[in-house]
Amino acid sequence: MSLTPSEEHVLLVWNRIGDYHRARWQALAQQLGTDRVFGADLGAADLLYKWESTDQTQATYVLLSEQPVDQADLLTRIKRFRRVVQERRITTVCLSGYGQVEYRIFIAIARRMGCRVILFAESWYGTNPWVNRIKRFFFRRWVDGWLVSGVRAQAHFVNRLGIDPTRIRTGYSVVDNHHFAQGNKAKDSSLPTLLCVARFSEEKNLTALLKAFRKSRLIDQWRLQLVGGGPQQKELETLATHPHTQLHGWVAYAQLPDLYAQADAFVLPSVFEPWGLVVNEAMAAGLPVLVSEQCGCAPDLVSSENGWVFDAEKEETLVAVLNQLAEVSVESLRARGKRSQEIIQHFTPDTWASAIVALLQENPSVTDVKIPVQQAR
Repeated sequence: MSLTPSEEHVLLVWNRIGDYHRARWQALAQQLGTDRVFGADLGAADLLYKWESTDQTQATYVLLSEQPVDQADLLTRIKRFRRVVQERRITTVCLSGYGQVEYRIFIAIARRMGCRVILFAESWYGTNPWVNRIKRFFFRRWVDGWLVSGVRAQAHFVNRLGIDPTRIRTGYSVVDNHHFAQGNKAKDSSLPTLLCVARFSEEKNLTALLKAFRKSRLIDQWRLQLVGGGPQQKELETLATHPHTQLHGWVAYAQLPDLYAQADAFVLPSVFEPWGLVVNEAMAAGLPVLVSEQCGCAPDLVSSENGWVFDAEKEETLVAVLNQLAEVSVESLRARGKRSQEIIQHFTPDTWASAIVALLQENPSVTDVKIPVQQAR
């Protein structure tokens, strides 16, 4: 039996809903209707992020477990998931990946309950052919649509996993650009600032960044500011001894716009990065960006018009782009920053929501009714 348009209800499930997810959720609710889009947390806390919890009195919010995300509570999560799908008359379930056992079980439950399944994914690096064959069989049978981060992820799912490209949309990895464009530009240093916002962990490659900065011509002209905190804090402190290098701990979401506004360029030197949302943030703030080619976002967001791409595995390439930055005029920096803002306007919560709507309209496994879209308010 076909559903009427007013019966189309969407459930978004993430490990933990943070400010980034909340902006996407709100954008989809504006397009489909505020009483038709529900958000769910897999757990009540996590060890990595310090996001504020969602108001549990919100009618469209569901907490699937009071336990932290990384603690087992499988039966409770399954029971609550089944209940919300049934009680909220959910017709489409959107899940943030498939790596955790809960999500694979949710996929099976959703399909058995007659729901369409859409998966969010940033993966683009899986090369094991046997694992990919298993994934291909599972995905073709159980998943209706995909919202992936960018062109690398799209190519991965089409070429390695054999997913029908008509069932894939890009543009999953977005931030609230307006939020990051509103910072206070009052500077606290007379030197131009090269900013890096990243967890102080090995894959972010911050030791190489500090070493390359000291070898580059920027060392006497710029300040390098690393912000994030993490397990490599003490190791980085032993390297950040030059007066033009500074380390800072974690910064709250509300304070990030000012941090970006007071910088002059942004760098992310990761040796592994599925996407890199901090690049979105920096571009929304109008900064030119230096991004390693190992970051998933590089082919989608970075070109010679707004920044530089380098090989994180080769320190000399990082030194080279830092030297190029040292030679750029203030006017050219501003032009690159403006171009960053233009590019990132194609990656917003509204474009994210529109991609979901397109998947609902073009891949109707539950109903062939076209979904009416409300005008954004």
